[in-house]
Formats: sequence, structure tokens, C-alpha cells
Amino acid sequence: MLVLIVIATRTIHAQDHIITIKVLDSVQFPVGNATVRINQKEKLADSTGLFSATLPNGKYRITVSAVGHYAATRHITISQDTTIQVFLRSRESLLQNVVVTANRNVLRNQMSVHNLDMAQIRKLPMILGEVDPIKTITLLPGIKNGGEASAGIYVRGGGPDQNLVLLDGIPVYNPNHLLGFFSVFNGDAVKNIEVIKGGMPAEYGGRLSSVISVNTRDGNKDSIKFGGGIGLISSRLSLEGPLIKKRSSFVISARRTYIDQVAKVFAPDSLGNNGYYFYDINAKADFAIDDNNTLYFTFYTGKDNFTFADDDNDGPEREFNAIWGNTILGLTWKQQVNKKWKHELSLIRNDFNLNSRVTFGTNGFLFSSGLTDHSIKNDWVFTPASWIKWKGGLQYTWHTFRPGAGNSTAGVQEFQSQIHDQYAREAAGYISTDINVTTNLNLIAGLRYSYFNQIGPTERIIYGADGSPTGEVEYYKRGQSIARYQYPEPRVNLLYKLPGAASIKLSYTRTIQYLHLATTSAATFPSDLWVPSSRVIQPGKAEQVAAGYFKSLNNGKYEISAEAYYKTMGNQLEFKPGARLLLNQNIEGEMIFGTGKAYGLELFFQKKTGRLNGWIGYTLSRAERTFRDMNDGRAFPYRYDRTHDVSVVANYDLGKKWEASAVFVYGTGNALTMPTGRFVYNLGYNPLEREPIFTNINQYDKINDFRIPAYHRMDIAFTYTPKPKSTKRFKSNWVFSLYNVYNRKNPYFIYIDADEDERTVKGKQVYLFPILPGVTWNFKF
Repeated sequence: MLVLIVIATRTIHAQDHIITIKVLDSVQFPVGNATVRINQKEKLADSTGLFSATLPNGKYRITVSAVGHYAATRHITISQDTTIQVFLRSRESLLQNVVVTANRNVLRNQMSVHNLDMAQIRKLPMILGEVDPIKTITLLPGIKNGGEASAGIYVRGGGPDQNLVLLDGIPVYNPNHLLGFFSVFNGDAVKNIEVIKGGMPAEYGGRLSSVISVNTRDGNKDSIKFGGGIGLISSRLSLEGPLIKKRSSFVISARRTYIDQVAKVFAPDSLGNNGYYFYDINAKADFAIDDNNTLYFTFYTGKDNFTFADDDNDGPEREFNAIWGNTILGLTWKQQVNKKWKHELSLIRNDFNLNSRVTFGTNGFLFSSGLTDHSIKNDWVFTPASWIKWKGGLQYTWHTFRPGAGNSTAGVQEFQSQIHDQYAREAAGYISTDINVTTNLNLIAGLRYSYFNQIGPTERIIYGADGSPTGEVEYYKRGQSIARYQYPEPRVNLLYKLPGAASIKLSYTRTIQYLHLATTSAATFPSDLWVPSSRVIQPGKAEQVAAGYFKSLNNGKYEISAEAYYKTMGNQLEFKPGARLLLNQNIEGEMIFGTGKAYGLELFFQKKTGRLNGWIGYTLSRAERTFRDMNDGRAFPYRYDRTHDVSVVANYDLGKKWEASAVFVYGTGNALTMPTGRFVYNLGYNPLEREPIFTNINQYDKINDFRIPAYHRMDIAFTYTPKPKSTKRFKSNWVFSLYNVYNRKNPYFIYIDADEDERTVKGKQVYLFPILPGVTWNFKF
């Protein structure tokens, strides 16, 4: 009703005209997401560098700025519809200066959002010198990792499968290399990363906690350029240039680790056939058909290969091999239909595969699983006037789940096991409006309506009222409906501007998740399976409200914010102790379902400019789960609940050739369940030894009522640029880093060790990383 009243009371004068701004760099390449300020009012250009607004007759001062470019200012007089081009000069440097536009987050009506560009990310110290955009976002308030070497990202009390991870708008189901040590995103291919923790816009859905959007960069349209880096564990190469000069470009980036090759050279005897490596390839191409139509092609493929062999003389040779990875294809058409309408159409294929092989002498076992998506989505933006904008679209995905196929041999006998594939349709439509209700009040209201349908062909085990299988099986034909769900998902964001470059924001979001990650471990090991909602597995639900205060100080030099949130979650999934995931036709019977709750306060202070810049983030939070069949039905802390979480990030310009950066993190220890007692149980009698057989059985009381020691660590890095002002095409720098400077022994996990002779029981911790040096040489020409 508020929207209708506002529209009805607005008057669009005949003297209003549409101004269209095209933001380009010095070689006429579009600069996406630039900030456009018109007479002190700011808005963002889109990802193709286009900006449009409706303005009355008059004189205007227009300033355009973007990360990695010098700002440009134009003075124009508008008396008719006008189109102008604004060229931004690039800051030519391997580590570009960070340019953050004042008030960009303060005056943007989007709750709980953070933007990081690669110029910021590259300056931060990373483990073994490997730049990682995903690991960097865990330095922001409200975003946590699971601890040392954990693959998961945990946002405001949600699980790792509740984050919508996107690469150029394409979902990525397993965004990790090296069992979570690194992400699949190559820093040379990435332009920026945006994280939305609350107030999720209506165009996003399918996950409960957050949107992590990684955008790759476009190639150079003017000349061929080559770059890369050589580090301790991996090397990177990238090639870019024009396909058709000024109209089309490409960029290809590749990366591979070589720990396995180095180890084979220096330790061939101890290494044997063991080894691990990963590689990934990113490619992107764009083609400007004309001034209003552009095609984009995105490609990614990456693989992890792990081999462990035990060929000792005690028995048959044993070998384990696992290969897993993603392949992504996306084709997008972006069109500026006219001055008020623009649209985007995308065709997507997304594939995740896992193949594992275990051999033991003449016995062998092969396991494979995966997930394939085929998607189409269409988005429209309508801007009838400068004070209102409409967005809407449709999305459809065809899911194919491969829960597992097994093949085993025992001598000359062969056994095959096939878990039936599962299929589902997922669709959504949305509409939202962005309205300047008054000069100081902005409203973004949207409604997303999602639909999910699990269909045949497959077979389904029938469960009784108590949740246990009855032994009966239902068979479904191709296209036959098994389970169907549909839900409205309203979204509301309010922004009220206060005097002195400050604002108050409020948001409410309801989200639904139809896909679930079946995992019994903390790390996203490749035995994990994605499973669809079904008659037994209900869709996950979440509702979140958030409120925040944001202020810019000293003309944008500093920014502070405080956000409070409260989130409830339904149909949360856990597995019974000892649950078997692989080759289990009865996997639904291994699950239990409950609810969750999370709330907290996030404080953020950022210094954006000057020789010393960086940020401090602090989170005070609580996350808990409640399951009827766990902890006597009482709420217990979620395994990654942390009361306190602190991150400090600092960059300092030491002079013409040197820059320094440091990171400090602190977090309350993760919750875990520890035994409260132990008793001895008689298993029987051993006639050979003529003595009874006993075993120790641990007793447990409450779930997650213990805490491991607090996690804290400091990392530092120094960047050396030999010729920072060189005008030659070849440029290079060195990055030297130390991970875990003061050698903190952060626990990876804790186990119980019993000394039978001393009759004592002690908890012992295992840690992974001592102080680790890193060095990387980056170059481009």
C-alpha cells in the first residue's frame, strides 16, 4: 500500500530528462560498479559501466570514481535526454592503490553487506603466500571459519551449505581446494567479492545465510598482456587481450600446485606413490555487439587429486585415490533496451563430480557421486524516474543428483551397487522496487516466490510414523511428482539518512533452502553429498531481522557501523552418530531434524585512506540448535558458536618501494562434546589368552558443553616493488609473509588419551600450523 501511495502522489514533470553515463577506462573498456555522484547524491553504475537517472533541467557536477582508477569530474547542463562517456585513467600498479568512495556503504540501502576488491585482498598476508578471496572475508564481522584448515564459512549461525557462493552469478557447490586450506577462486581471475549477510535482495535465493558473490575481471580490449606469480606451493599464469580490438576481449588464468612434484624430487623414497595437487582454469570472454548489447562467456574447471599408498611389507599394497572438482559454463546476454529498460539473460551449466578408488591387494572399490545443474534466468530492470526503480525476473534449474555408484572386486568376483539418481525442478520468480519515499527515506521491498518439485524416475524407501524404514519401496516413473513445495519469501529494507553523513537501516528477510549438504564432518571432505528436499527432508527455513547504524567521518576517511541481528531457523538437519553416507539408499533414515537460533551484535571501524589504513571488526554472538532426539530436547550451542570474534587488519605504506600489512584474529574456542566419565565393559572371554576381554566406553552428559582453547593468530606481510614508478610494460613485485608469527598452537581437534598403567585420562590437542613463511613473485607485462 505504501508503494501505491508514493507512486500516486509523485509528479513526473515534462521538463525531466534522462541522462545516461557510460563509464570507460582509457582503452574504452567498461568500468563496472563505478560510483557516480551527481550534486552530492551517490549511486552505483551496473557491472557493464552503465548508469542512468532522470533529472530536471539544470546544471550538474558529476564525479565518477572506481577502485583502481583516478576519479573524473564533469560539469554539464541538461536540457534534453543526454548520453555522455566518462573516461577513468587506470592506476598502473601490480598492487593498485585502494580508492574507497566516501559514504558508499552509509548511503546504500543494503543491510549487512561488505565489498572487497582484489587490490585490498592482495595486500593481506595469506598462508604460504597464496592469495585467497574467500579466506579474506572471514576477517569481516559476522563471518567465521570453522578453525584451522576448516573448509566451511559460517555466517550468523548458519552452516557451510547455507551460503550461496556465486562465480559470475553461477552457483559453486564445492568452493574448496586442498580439503579447505584454499578456495577454488584464483586471485588473478577475480575482480571483486561481495558478501551479503542480511537483507538479501529478492533476486537471490536457495540458501538461508548469505550470498558470497565473486566477480571475475574482463580482459584488456587494447593489447595482449601476460602476468602471473610464482610461490612456494603454486604458480599462476594469465593471458588477456582483444579478440576484436575495442569490441571484444578474453582473459585466461591458470593455477597449479607443485608440492607433489617437489616432494618426489627431494624425498622420493619416503613419498613413494603418495601425492596431492590441484589445478584450476578460469576463462572469460566478452563481445560488444553494439552500444546496447554485450555477450559474456564464463568458464571454470578445477580438479583436486589426492593419492595415498601404503606398500609396506606387512601385507598387500593399499592405495586410496580421490579426484573431485567443478566445471562451470555460463553465457550471459546483457541488453540496454532503451533509456528506461535493461535486461539480462543467462544460460548455465554447473557440474560437480567425485571419484574415489580404494584398492587392497586384489580387492578394489570404486565410488562416484556428483550433482549437475542446468539453469536459465532472466532479469529485468525498469527505471521510470530517478526516484524509483523496479526489478523482476524468473529463474529455473533442473537438478540431477548422483548420490553414489559403487563397484567392488574381490579376486575374480565383481560386485556393483547403484544408488538411484534423483531429479528435481527448482524455480523462482521475484519482483522488487527501490523507492526514494522522501529525500531522506528509501524503501526497497521485494517478494520472491520459490517452487521445488522432486520427481522420478527413482525409487523411494517408505518410512513409518516413528521415522524408521518399513522395508517397502515405492517406484516413480519419469516426471512423476514425489514431493512438492512452494513458499513466498518477502524482503524489506529501509534506509533513513541522518544529518552528518549517517544513516539508520532496518531489514527483514525470509529465505528457503531446498538443497542440503549431507556431511558428518567439520571439513567439506569430498565424501559429502548434496541431497534434495523430499517427503522426509523438509526445506530449511530462516527469518532474520537486522538493524544498524552507519556513519562516515572526516569526509569519508573513516567509517563506523553497528549492526544487531536476530535469526530463527527451521528444519535444520543433523546426522545420527555413526551415520553412513556413502552408498546408502536409506540416507534419509540417518537424519534428524530440529530448529536453530542466532543473534548478535557486529561492530566495524574502517580507516579508508592514508599511509595507514585497514579495519577492526568485532562480533558478540550466540548460535544454538534444538533437536528433540539430542541433549534431552534442550537447546545446545552450535559447534561453531563463538561468543567473541575479533579481527584487526592494517596496511602501512613504508615508503616508495615497501608496503607492510598485518592481520590479527581472535575467537572464542569452538564448542565440542567431551566425555564426562568412562566405564569398563566385559565383551567376553579370549580362550587363547585365557583371559577376559574388556573395552572402555565413554559416558557423555550434555552436547557441546565444553570449549576448546581460544583461537588467535597474527600474520604479517611485506611487499617490495623494485621499480614502482617504471613506465615500462614489465612490472613485478615480491611479497614476503609470515603466517602465525608468534607460533600459536591453535587446536585442530582434541582427543582423549587414557594411560592404563597410571589410570589417568587426559585430553590432548592436535595442531596443524606452526609459524610458516611464504614468498611470492608477481609479474605482468
